[in-house]
Amino acid sequence: MSGTLKKRESQFVFAGTLAALLGGAAVLGCGSRSGLEGFAPDQRQLAVSPPELVPEAAPPRAAAPPAPAPPAPAPVLEPTPEQRGCVDIIRSYDSEPATVLLLIDQSQSMSLPFGQSTRWDVLREAILNPENGLLYSLDQNTRVGMMLYTGQGGNNNPQGCPLITEVVPRFANVNSVRTTYEVATPAFRGDTPTGESIDKAVAALQAIQSAGPKYILLATDGEPDTCVQPKPSEGMPQALAAAQNAFAQGIRVYTLGVSDGLADARLQQLANAGLGKDPALVYGVDADAVQPTTASSDPRQLANQLQGIIGDVRSCTIDLGTQVGTQRTLDGRLELDGKVLANSATEGWTFVDDRTVEIHGAACDQILGDGQKLEVRFPCVNDFARPR
Repeated sequence: MSGTLKKRESQFVFAGTLAALLGGAAVLGCGSRSGLEGFAPDQRQLAVSPPELVPEAAPPRAAAPPAPAPPAPAPVLEPTPEQRGCVDIIRSYDSEPATVLLLIDQSQSMSLPFGQSTRWDVLREAILNPENGLLYSLDQNTRVGMMLYTGQGGNNNPQGCPLITEVVPRFANVNSVRTTYEVATPAFRGDTPTGESIDKAVAALQAIQSAGPKYILLATDGEPDTCVQPKPSEGMPQALAAAQNAFAQGIRVYTLGVSDGLADARLQQLANAGLGKDPALVYGVDADAVQPTTASSDPRQLANQLQGIIGDVRSCTIDLGTQVGTQRTLDGRLELDGKVLANSATEGWTFVDDRTVEIHGAACDQILGDGQKLEVRFPCVNDFARPR
């Protein structure tokens, strides 16, 4: 019999016994207070065994979720080689002589300290030094001229704007440039109308009847302003437009930043515009960008920079355009009109510094004379850098 039926039978027996007792009490009630004296029911009739409680089985425990897989180890990136010291320069020299116009900022800020001297004096020494200056390194057949430029009050000045001190480009003109430059000084409260001054230089070069290459070497130390608005210095759009216009007319503008007064980004823009590139390109990021040049405060080093800036002008000093390193002499290969040049200080080439080489002896004479093509090559060196 099931547990449920046993439970119900016990309940029926208990109910019947209780009814009989209550009924007897009603009949005998008159003979005593309770009617129950002397009455002793069988205890076995009153005992009711409680139902056995069967504990319910505990629900099965849920299985523990599987442990998460350990994260995959980060990939080990091998160092990526970075190439440096690559040089592949070919200079083809025109039989028609070049014309070079030095366009030099004469604003008051050029008198500020620079290295052991001032911006003005360091630049002038690098150009005029009779032993290693720019003027004395150029081919004697090169036309050389100069414009010192500034402004004082813009277009409100009765003398006009820009204020130009000019030496017209001519052959064998070194002494005239030197004489004018030696006595000049930065202008008191002088401004920097670079755009209008580039336009003046372009007009002067266009007046020269020559099929040879024409160059403007712009040396400036600060933000350009304009003749219309000398203050504040917000003339960069005009300066860029002037440099781009010069290139469109076949005249290259090479820009030298004298100190850090001209912000790196501005110098980069002018360097690009002067060689027909997008001003927004950044050297080291964009393949077509021009490497900007900031002047060294050492006159000798600056002279080397100046000599290397203008590529097609005949010069025995070559700017390699990157840090190569003087220890890589054996890696270099220089050829002049098909003949390999030796590494020699008398009849060949040597390093001047980590990014400049100089050609000596008969090879130098050939470059300055009737040489046609110089090739300079250094293979790349791989540096292993951390992955980016």
